[in-house]
This record gives sequence, C-alpha cells and structure tokens, in this order.
Amino acid sequence: MPLLKAFLLINKRLNNWLLISPFFKFADMGTKKLRIYSPEVTPRLEYAAEIIFSTILGIEYEITTDRRRIGNSPAIIYSGEKARDQFVIRPSGLLSESVISDTKPEVSFIGEMPFIFPVDDGTLPFDVFSAVFFMVTRYEEYLSFAPDVHGRFLGERSLAYRGGFLQVPVVEIWARFLADELVKYFPVITIRHNEFRSMLTIDVDQPFAYRSRGFLRSMGGLVKGFAGTGAKATDRVRTMAGVMPDPYDSFGYMEEQIMKHGSEALFFFPTGDQGEYDHNPPYRDHDYGEIIRKYDAMFSSGIHPSYRSAGRPKILKMEAERYRHIAGHHPEHARQHWLLLRMPDTYQAWESAGIKYDYTMGYSDEPGFRAGMARPFHFYDLSRERRTDLTVVPFQVMDGTLRQYRHLTPEASLAVIRSLISATRRVGGLFIAVWHNTSLSESNGWEGWRKVFEETLMLQKP
Repeated sequence: MPLLKAFLLINKRLNNWLLISPFFKFADMGTKKLRIYSPEVTPRLEYAAEIIFSTILGIEYEITTDRRRIGNSPAIIYSGEKARDQFVIRPSGLLSESVISDTKPEVSFIGEMPFIFPVDDGTLPFDVFSAVFFMVTRYEEYLSFAPDVHGRFLGERSLAYRGGFLQVPVVEIWARFLADELVKYFPVITIRHNEFRSMLTIDVDQPFAYRSRGFLRSMGGLVKGFAGTGAKATDRVRTMAGVMPDPYDSFGYMEEQIMKHGSEALFFFPTGDQGEYDHNPPYRDHDYGEIIRKYDAMFSSGIHPSYRSAGRPKILKMEAERYRHIAGHHPEHARQHWLLLRMPDTYQAWESAGIKYDYTMGYSDEPGFRAGMARPFHFYDLSRERRTDLTVVPFQVMDGTLRQYRHLTPEASLAVIRSLISATRRVGGLFIAVWHNTSLSESNGWEGWRKVFEETLMLQKP
C-alpha cells in the first residue's frame, strides 16, 4: 500500500473513532480500577502497561499474579490460560524475555490500522503490550542495522517507514483501539481527555555567519571571499564592522513571531569546541553568552551537545559545565547535535550528566513519529532491563529534513507539517517542530521558509 494512501486511510479511520467511539465519554458511575492478570510480572510488562494506561489513557490500573483478585473489577487476562467471557490478550512472548533477541515483526492490518505481534484466540487480534513495548523502547535500534555515514539509524530503514505508518502516532492509536474495546466490555471505565499542545524548539548550531569566528577563521573566510569561493568578502567585512546585520542573526524575528503567536519555545545552545561539524562560537564569547542568557530567561533553554561529544561522556559533562557557567544553572534539557542518537548509549550518557529531558527522538531523514508516540514518556533501557527517570520528548519534524533530505519546496513542506499537526491533534498529543536560526535567514536556499515558520506557528495553536 503506498505510503500516502495508507496515511490518509489511517487518519480517516482515526477520525471516525474520535467521532463515534464511546471512550471519550465519562461514565456517571464510579470508576473501578482496571486489573491486569498475568502469571508473571516482568519489567517489560510493567513498562508497557505504564505507557498505555498512565501515559496515554489515564486509567488507574494494577497488575496482579493472583487471578482471584480480579473479582468483579474490569480486567484484562494477559495469559495463555483458558478464559471464558473475559477480556483476553494473548502474550506473544516478547515481554517474558530478559534478553534482546533478533525480533523483526511483520506488519498486518485491521482494516487500515497497522499492527504487529498477531496472536490467536484473544479479544484483540494482536499482543498490544508487546507492540507498544517494541515501538516505544526502539527495540529495532538495538539490533544490527546499516547506519548512515554518521552512525545514525535512519527513518527509511525503520519498521514504521517500511510499513507505511511512520507519519501517524501508531502507539497512541493502538492504545485508543484497546480503550475502545475495553469500554465495550466495561462501561464503568473512563478515559482521560488529553489536550493538544505544541512547542517550538530552536537549535542554535551557528548563531552568527561572520561574527565571533575568531581571527584565523575570519581571515580564511575573507581569502575565500576574495577568491570567489566563499561568502562575499564585502558582506563579511561590513558585518564584522557592525554596518550590516549578520545573516544568521534571526533572533529578533523569532522572538517577535513567538510572542505574536503565544508559542511555548525552547532553545538549544551548543558549548562544545569548534570542529568539522561544530560551528558554534567559543563558549567564552561575550555576544554568544548574552544570547544564551537572554533566551534562557525569556523562554527556556537547554544544551545542544556537540558532534564530538557523542559517545564521549567526559566531553558531554565538560560541555554541560560550560553551559552551567554561562546560563547560571545546570542543563536539564538536551538535544544531541546532528541527532546522533544511539541506543542506549546516548541516554545513558544523559543520565550520567544529570540531564532529565531528551529532545532527540526523531529522524533526520524522515518526518514522523519515531517511537510511535505523540507525548513525552520515560526511557526504558533494554540493555539493563529497567525503566529510567529520563523523560524522552519526541519531535515530529525538522526544517532540514524537509528541505535538505526530502528536497521539498516550502509549499510541499507545509502540507507535511499540516498532516503531522493534524495527526498529533487527533490524539491530544504534543507537537514539536525543530527549527534553526540559520533556516530563517531567507538566504542560502532558505528563501521562502519564514512563511513556513509563521504558518506552522499559526497551525499549532490550541
């Protein structure tokens, strides 16, 4: 099934669910706790249940190994045992394992809804707990894969992309499908109504094109400019002299638009050393420090760990300390530069460095829902088989993905953004877009993208 056709069909069916499904109606009678019976309670089952019932649906629940505790309560039998006239989900076996096996599920469909881990003889035709666990833990990223030149797991190689459902929050859809079926059995269950929210995030990879570049780098740029192989030498000189504004200094414009649309905003600033993939000013630069302090106070900010810091915890901690020195507080929010997310190393380094919120969960090459989620969730470390306190805040789309990877025009990019916002809004999720100050410069191929930025801020209003 072509990707676009599948996406439209899934969205259509989800629209129908939200219009006619009873799970958004709050029962008049008292709500009873949902009990989940399983002969074995594993960390994996506990995590999957938390994602479904606490994070997404807002249902109070309890997992028990004592079937007698069910009584007259609403209950799910998660077992291969015999069960008559009860709500049954048959385990596929994934959640009883304690090792990372070479699990590569196939995609099936219920109507237009994709699912994985099919099972027989249950109320649901698939093991929703295993399906959720597989997607949210990013299980497939722990297996062997062909990385890109930067060592990244690409969206085009994901199960969701190959199955045609990367651009819908499939885990949210599964949870609501389960809720719909549960309410048919147990009308006393009530489901939390989640409100749509949005957040604008800005990665400040390079705040200035010419300013704060250092003497040698500036002179090298001038030589290239005079030779006709770099930026115009006159523009560089005029900017350094303060006559002309720096082309990458779009901060005033962003500030104006954020305030105009009442957007929640979060800026990410790098504090690493300069290198082939790191073009930020030195962390001691006065002008750069002023920008960090200003937007940290005006909105909020976090650290953008350097390309060089990936896989090097000592360098990460050094950069975090530099950020603390500039901003006056330890960084709690982080997004890895170049989206160099490697499971579980990146998140283990975050924990070690005292970072509490990650914003790297998204793909560089494809827009969509990397973990199938449209809201924050706790990271589960498969290598250590434990749920952690690190909160993963996924994003859905990045400016560079649309123009530099997908080669889309501003108009085509807006169509993608509209679809992603619509899909997120339908499940009451959190929509996050990644922008860069450089992409709002209206130069170097980014002409016309301010319109996309402004339209996105307008579309993502509650």
